[in-house]
Amino acid sequence: MHDHFILTNGIVTDGFSFLIENCRIEIADGKIANIGDASDFKSKDIKIIDLKGRLVLPGLLNPHHHLYSALATGLVPIGPTDNFTQILENLWWQLDKTLDEESIYYSAVSGLMQSVRYGVTTLFDHHASMSRVTGSLQLIEKAFRKIGVKGVLCYEISDRMGKNFLQSQINENINFYIKNMEDPQIQGLLGLHANFTLSEASMATIAEQKPEELPIHIHCGEDKADFDYCVEQGYNGPVHRLFEYGLLSENSILAHCIHLSETDYQLLQKFEPIIISNPESNANNNVGLMNIEKIENYLLGTDGMTGNILGTLRSHYLQRNGNLPNAMKILFENPAQLTGRYFSNSGTIREGNAADFAITNYIPVMPINLDNLLYHLLFGVQGKEMFMTIADGKILFSDNTLHTIDETEINKEIKKVVNKLHERFYE
Repeated sequence: MHDHFILTNGIVTDGFSFLIENCRIEIADGKIANIGDASDFKSKDIKIIDLKGRLVLPGLLNPHHHLYSALATGLVPIGPTDNFTQILENLWWQLDKTLDEESIYYSAVSGLMQSVRYGVTTLFDHHASMSRVTGSLQLIEKAFRKIGVKGVLCYEISDRMGKNFLQSQINENINFYIKNMEDPQIQGLLGLHANFTLSEASMATIAEQKPEELPIHIHCGEDKADFDYCVEQGYNGPVHRLFEYGLLSENSILAHCIHLSETDYQLLQKFEPIIISNPESNANNNVGLMNIEKIENYLLGTDGMTGNILGTLRSHYLQRNGNLPNAMKILFENPAQLTGRYFSNSGTIREGNAADFAITNYIPVMPINLDNLLYHLLFGVQGKEMFMTIADGKILFSDNTLHTIDETEINKEIKKVVNKLHERFYE
């Protein structure tokens, strides 16, 4: 049973092609039934929500997240974290060995709860849980369905638990992908951790078993260690290695792309894969900045740091000293295209499309148009929590309350899980 209601008196924009002030949107059967001028509105016997001039955006996309990190707050690494490899070994790889069924599920629930508060309605998750591989993606899927957002999930394959674990990781990805091929809410990808955690033998096995139409989702050139490993194996860089194994296509999702060679950049230009920059994570790990002069076409992800995409945009802008010539394409147009690849009639605000909205708590008093929208987002919205988040026509969040779950009760369960998880982390 879908809700039927009208949003009125909002400033509505898709972020790149239109901005309408004093707008009215009718939502029915999970879709956008009608978009018009609020002044032309004739009363209907349905629920009306007066937005009082708030800025309305398409539901936001996070194309690279790690929901399994959601319960890591407060963990002290078990060893030094002086470089990227140590950060992985002494924090994240220790955590993903510690995850069990309930902590996988509640990590996903917690991360999605935060994401919804910040207007995210579609999320690509990159998962790892070395002690619980088989069935882990179904646990995360359960969380997505509980919260009510769309998801594209994968398990990050690596050699770090030994070669005997490789096949179970491949199977988890492929089986999940096949199971959800026709699902309107959940889809699958082939997750790879990174080049430097996959041997030549493992890459060959993955390339042989990967269904041709199944894209990869990988950390690529995040740290110089990844680049150096690929060169040691005889390649010109991490993108080149993927290409040589037939794993590079326009649908490949490459996160980070910081430490690359000229050959890598040429391959990116030729194949035009989906590139995700994760500025806050990159700053936290001190791995450098992606070259946005050579890579102009990309999206923003959070890499497990946060569920806040607009906050990530603000960080990205400040790191670049205000030099973001393609900001609206990065935040809205590219995400609309990517969302639409996986979920038909989704990703942007059009009549007949899925009713996915991030309604900010910001009421502009200065003139607003597409030319200055970026500055309203950066300095008006400021990455704060939304007034309302709507996914497939269902109000997931409003009045500082999540509506698909009992947040108070869920947080009690999460707290119990966190205590056990943190105890196991230090065993």
